[in-house]
Amino acid sequence: MFVSLISHILCAWFAFALPCYSTYKALTHAASPDTLQALATYWAVIGAFIAFEHTLGLFLSWLPFYWELRTIFVLYISLPQTSGSTYVYKTYLEPWFSKNEADFDVAMASANTNAIAFCRTRINALFDFVWSFVNKTPVSADGDPQEPVHPLAIPVDHIKGLWTAYGPSVLAAFAPKDTSDAHVSSTAHADVHQPYSTN
Repeated sequence: MFVSLISHILCAWFAFALPCYSTYKALTHAASPDTLQALATYWAVIGAFIAFEHTLGLFLSWLPFYWELRTIFVLYISLPQTSGSTYVYKTYLEPWFSKNEADFDVAMASANTNAIAFCRTRINALFDFVWSFVNKTPVSADGDPQEPVHPLAIPVDHIKGLWTAYGPSVLAAFAPKDTSDAHVSSTAHADVHQPYSTN
């Protein structure tokens, strides 16, 4: 328990707090491309490590000397003196991602689409359930509530109409955005907020 606590403190400081501050400094003070590449490499390696640990950590934590080895590895990849993140990235991550890039692209696009569709159906089902509960009307077999029988159901009808009209737009805000549209909208936004132009 004590070793685990020490490991968490050391990793929090060296693996997250210091690199986070270094990233802030690099972004706000226009660091060199080499510095930004080193930081991006580090965050890619630490992200892969955290994903691996969250997936298998429950089983790995029972291994002897797990916390000691974990601490040594995190210090190795995070300390600039060792350049461990660059070595791990160039030796293991980059070749593996390069080999499986097409599969990852397809899987991520599918996961994003399925996650958004899943959230939409679950939110609609939850809203229909709450709507039928508030109106005290049973939900039909196809999931649509029957007509309300109480006059106090009118505000709920209004809310359901708003959700039907604006709900898809709200949920679409969480969909992946096209960068070309973002560039056009940012350009248009910049044009709108220039009231003191010389023209």
